[in-house]
Amino acid sequence: MVKLEDLAKKDYEIEYEGSKYKLKPTKVWKVQPKGRKGFVMALFRLPTGKVVRKVVAKVDEQGNIIT
Repeated sequence: MVKLEDLAKKDYEIEYEGSKYKLKPTKVWKVQPKGRKGFVMALFRLPTGKVVRKVVAKVDEQGNIIT
């Protein structure tokens, strides 16, 4: 089973305004509306100083993270 801590340590490729960056997230959290499938959101700080959010995984109805 995948945990949020595991997703926080992983590098992700982020594309922003035509540039690609390989970054680790500064924050990772799970969003799961009641009775629906959810997702895992991550916050990234680009070298330019901008902050970008991106969905990095899906969550099923039971709350298990699916990569």
